[in-house]
Amino acid sequence: MSRKIDATTPPSLVFRLRDHADESAWAEFVDVYSPLIYNYCRSHELQASDAADVTQEVLLRVAKAIRNFEYDRSKGLFRDWLARIVLNEIRRYAKKRIDVATHPGDLDQDAGRLESLWNEQFQQVIFAKALERSKLHFNEETWTMFEMSWIQKIPAEHVAEQLGIGVDRIYVARSRVLKRLRFEVARLADDTLP
Repeated sequence: MSRKIDATTPPSLVFRLRDHADESAWAEFVDVYSPLIYNYCRSHELQASDAADVTQEVLLRVAKAIRNFEYDRSKGLFRDWLARIVLNEIRRYAKKRIDVATHPGDLDQDAGRLESLWNEQFQQVIFAKALERSKLHFNEETWTMFEMSWIQKIPAEHVAEQLGIGVDRIYVARSRVLKRLRFEVARLADDTLP
């Protein structure tokens, strides 16, 4: 089933990257994905400067390859494609630098663990960025209701009592923010949008 995009729904970030002239898309991509790539490299015991070098190389490879990237869920998600690029760059780096603790053989032997680590870090980064971007769309009161009831997991009845409002307002606020949050996650992760 294909998803229609109406005039109010911006195309996904990854889809926009195909246009190398879309500076805002590239700035957003670097803002969202550079920390993910860098931290993943650091989790492979690369020093800070080495992780920064690998991150830059990954970004260059993405820029070269993104025009040919075709979203086909049966072949995997964008995150899988990006993970392959990152792991290949770490392997290339490890081949050049024997003194680095992570060797290419280690990466091959731990493929399942590395994939799990990548997916965990990917989800954390995307969720954090989506929260940050979602917050901009709500007033302080709505965000506080959401934060207390969903993030802090305080029962809605207690939040309503603390804020001196009806419990129905808590559920409405939470629903509105979660809808926006799902939109931001999908847009940033490119898991559901074209």
